[in-house]
Amino acid sequence: MRYSKFKKHMLTLSLVSLISMIVLLFVIVWHLYSAILKERKILIHSQVDTVMSLMHEVYEDTLEGKLTKVEAQHQFLEYIEKLKYSDNGYFWVLNTKGVMLMHPYNKSSVGQSLIHSKDKDGKFFVKAFITTTQHSGSGFVSYYWTKPGDDVLAQKLSYVALFKPWGWIVGTGLYVSDLNREIVSQIYIGLLIIIGLFLLSIFVSLQLYKRYLTELREVAIFDRLTRLYRRSYLDEIGPRMLKEEHSLPLSVIFFDIDFFKKVNDQYGHNYGDNVLSAISSIIQKELLPHKNVFRYGGEEMVALLHATEEECRMFAEKVRFTTAEHVFHYSDSEHFHITISAGVAIASPQDSFSDIVRRADRCMYFAKARGRNKVVTESEVRGLPDE
Repeated sequence: MRYSKFKKHMLTLSLVSLISMIVLLFVIVWHLYSAILKERKILIHSQVDTVMSLMHEVYEDTLEGKLTKVEAQHQFLEYIEKLKYSDNGYFWVLNTKGVMLMHPYNKSSVGQSLIHSKDKDGKFFVKAFITTTQHSGSGFVSYYWTKPGDDVLAQKLSYVALFKPWGWIVGTGLYVSDLNREIVSQIYIGLLIIIGLFLLSIFVSLQLYKRYLTELREVAIFDRLTRLYRRSYLDEIGPRMLKEEHSLPLSVIFFDIDFFKKVNDQYGHNYGDNVLSAISSIIQKELLPHKNVFRYGGEEMVALLHATEEECRMFAEKVRFTTAEHVFHYSDSEHFHITISAGVAIASPQDSFSDIVRRADRCMYFAKARGRNKVVTESEVRGLPDE
């Protein structure tokens, strides 16, 4: 069908829109992931800085003689062991030899050297802590570690800082899986929103498609003045109707308004349009239930119907009589009548559609030649030379 390409274009546009929205979602999520990761890195950095400030305070107390070094270290470890932030935020302390001095969740490791400890990827993460802090004083280290209350290893990003007076390394970190889970939930929410918006856009597009397709179809196949089908649609549907299996043959009635040029010349083309529109309405009404009526060109109109020659004559005579009886009121004092001539042709098995139209047109010209306001059928003029 002629509108199938339009439908495919709409489907393609919808799919492109969906893919674009999904791509945009992942771009946004990637930037969101980067932003959240940056924010969390700042968070653990600031948390360690806060703890380091606390360590400096208790260290100052030892310099002032308020606390012994052992008391200060014990007080510090006891305090930050209970210090928590966020969901899984905690601190741990080890020395530069890799001995764990405090860990709130892994008590068995306290007092043990973890210098040779490796994660599941074979990384010596404790050595990485020591190397990072000795080179830069502080920094980030990525490795795998068990989450509190969970035996499964999870990727962790920690920030570690060295307190040189004591040779202690303080660290805290974030579990990347928590961040990933947060991002995945954002993706699910985003996808649900996108799917919802996509389905809404599809629904709206289909409604608009149906509406504008109807309007486009009307523009394409209906004559705006007469509301009859256009000739282009006659050329499309006529051959199809000729091929259809039907108990009655396809027939063509060819109408032409008599002396229509005089109407235009005397009353103007605008009123001529009114006359043409009125006669088109008469043809449509009198030919019911048959609805295939076309404006062939100018004041010529064609009707297609499956009927016998006698039935076609009857329909055409009804149109002719009603048209002749109709009074056109140009003004309060000026009225006039219009007549119409018609030719009828019936399809034969060997005919093409253009053959039938041509023969109906010929019959109509016989009606004109015989005085107009007449209906002439093909059987009446078969074998006669053109007049």
